[in-house]
Amino acid sequence: MKLLPLIGRSSELFSSDILNESASIIDIIAGSSFLVIGGAGSIGQAVTKELFSRNPHKLHVVDVSENNMVELVRDLRSTEGYGSGEFKTFALDCGSLEFEALIKNEGPYDYVFNLSALKHVRSEKDPYTLMRMVMVNVFNTVKTLQLAKELGAKKYFCVSTDKAANPVNMMGASKRIMEMFLMRESLTQEISMARFANVAFSDGSLLHGFNQRFAKNSRFQLQMMFAVIL
Repeated sequence: MKLLPLIGRSSELFSSDILNESASIIDIIAGSSFLVIGGAGSIGQAVTKELFSRNPHKLHVVDVSENNMVELVRDLRSTEGYGSGEFKTFALDCGSLEFEALIKNEGPYDYVFNLSALKHVRSEKDPYTLMRMVMVNVFNTVKTLQLAKELGAKKYFCVSTDKAANPVNMMGASKRIMEMFLMRESLTQEISMARFANVAFSDGSLLHGFNQRFAKNSRFQLQMMFAVIL
């Protein structure tokens, strides 16, 4: 990878572990069913592509962004082709009644990945979006976990944020509350979490925004960008 020299590495961080356990990983994925929530975001697409490339028995992807979901499918078809397992995508909100019907009729799932979130601090500036942030980051997480547990999921994975450590805003606080709920639920359900820092060039990141401005040749925005950098 071109970025490796920039971060002082000659290989990816877990490349040797993945290589050593490759056969075992492929066996587990080939015999398991997966549900990826928020699968059309930057992290969600990366997870979906890794799973799809190892030919899972069943892989279902849920996201509210229909356009991003379509692009994900196009990308997979043009790079990986078609696997032998079942692959379906659903443009749904994981807090909806339609999602409940999906998971009860299309499940059960062995592994559930919840990669959904409202992640921008600006989303807490008005009470309406703030309520939505709490709903997505806290209540939807609890709801999807309970549904997964009821159907006998082997493991539930959820993404948090580095801003959950000593949070100074509601975005970080909502994720911290989510973590506390999940730690309690881990007494009866296998759960793991990961705190992600800002991911370079991910959807919504400044670097992704800079690329968008370059693509649109937005002169004013580029001037502002350089003013920030300099």
